[in-house]
Parts: sequence; C-alpha cells; structure tokens
Amino acid sequence: TYTVTLEATNAGGSDTETKTGYITVEAASSGLVFETGTLANVGSSWQTVTLTNTYTSPVVVCSSDNGPSGLPAVTRVRNASGNSFEVMVQNPSGTSLTGYDVHYLVVEEGVYTVADHGVKMEAVKATSVQTANNTSWIVETRTYQNSYTNPVVVGQVMTYNDSDWSVFWASNGTRTAPPSATAFAAGKNVGEDTNRTRANETIGYVVIEQGNGTVNGISYAAALGSDIVKGPDDTSTGYTYSFGSIPTASTAIVSAAAMDGNNGGWPVLYGSSPLTSTSLL
Repeated sequence: TYTVTLEATNAGGSDTETKTGYITVEAASSGLVFETGTLANVGSSWQTVTLTNTYTSPVVVCSSDNGPSGLPAVTRVRNASGNSFEVMVQNPSGTSLTGYDVHYLVVEEGVYTVADHGVKMEAVKATSVQTANNTSWIVETRTYQNSYTNPVVVGQVMTYNDSDWSVFWASNGTRTAPPSATAFAAGKNVGEDTNRTRANETIGYVVIEQGNGTVNGISYAAALGSDIVKGPDDTSTGYTYSFGSIPTASTAIVSAAAMDGNNGGWPVLYGSSPLTSTSLL
C-alpha cells in the first residue's frame, strides 16, 4: 500500500498534496485457477482428493499408469466440486486393482486468453449422450469457444452415472483424425466391450493451443503427439514423446486423439517413471 504525493510547480511557485494509503498494488495473478498433482496407490475403491484451491465448477482430467499388474485400468471420477473430487481405477473385466499412479489436472471451467491469462485455453463440461464402440464410432460434435491454430485436447468422463466403464475420446468428427482448428468432437467410448449401452455422463475437457508456456509461474508443454501409439501387446518399452525442457515436470495428462484401430482403446502412462524433464512415456 502506497502513499501518493502530487506536486504542482509553475512560475508562481509550487504546492503539494499527499494522500495516505491511496494506492494498493496486489500480487500479479492471471485469474486462472488450476492445479496439478499425482496420486500413488490408487485402486478399485473410491478415494477423496482434497485440492489446494476451491472451485465453482472444476473440470478434472486424470491419467493413470499401467499399474504393477499391467491389467487395463480406466480412471473414473465423480463428485467434483468445491475443493475435492473422488477417483478410482476400474478394470473393464471387473478385476480388483491396486497400486496405480494417477496424475490429475483441475481447471476452473471457463475461457482463457493470452492477453488476460497468459494462455489460450478453455475448460468445458458437456453431456455425452452417445457411446461410441467398435461397431459404431458415433461422434458428438463440439464447438470451440476460442480460435485455435493447433488445438490440443485432453478430457475425462467426470461422472459415475453408469457403473460400467467408459473413457473419453476426441476427434475431428471422423474416427481416424484428431481435432483440428475447424472441426472437433468429444465424447465417451467403450471400445470392443460387448455391452455397448451406457447412461449419459458428464465429460470434462481442456483445449489448449499447442506449445510451451508458463501460467501463474507453472511451466507447461502441450502437444499433439505423432501417430505412434499401439496396444500394450505391441510394446515392452512403451512409446516416447519428447517436449521442450520443463525441469520441474511432475504431472502428465494423456488423452486419445482419434482412433486408427477400429477396436478402440485409451492411452496410459507407461512404467514406474513415465515422466522426465524432456519426455513422457
């Protein structure tokens, strides 16, 4: 808080006036509320995650690793509000799971710009009423609220209206192409599950312009990876993506951007150390 003094001077002399505590300068803030984190030993029972910030309408996106057993795991989220959400990992065949690491990103729902917030991004909630599967890759068209040159989309099924699994996926409106600057679809899918009916679910997704930057002092890298990921039976070492150096990188979020294979799938982080300062696995 600053005291301000005005001095006026001309040929006739000078005078001053002082205002005490007249100007208050607050710490710089983009107005963008978000946080990231990593959870250890997540299993098939719900656990509550307490957040640093309190949100009016949080958008939560999670990514798990492939776990100690290597069994398929879908990250499920529910009851995201205020300063918490609940999370678990679910095996599509119903096997009980333990020991999975889950990375998470939480952003206040809204539209953000470089001029006002230091980043071009939007965080959105929507209702997914269709369920794509390997017999019908039906898409749900969405509309960007910003204009993007190279959009990067990550997302999450954020409710548990149906206890049967489903996962987020995005495309440009066709199964095999990722979201583009002019076309975007996002919803849920169940791949080759023979039970293809699901209740409506809320999906949350974050769209960000590709590139590196810093928001509220936190460095990030956002990119659409090259088309190299296959199924877990096709690799014993995972698939590596490199990015510009982020020395303190601690959280990684991955989402499906289209489906080359008709059976479908979803990405996971690979191995016990999937993230370095320059790459993720």
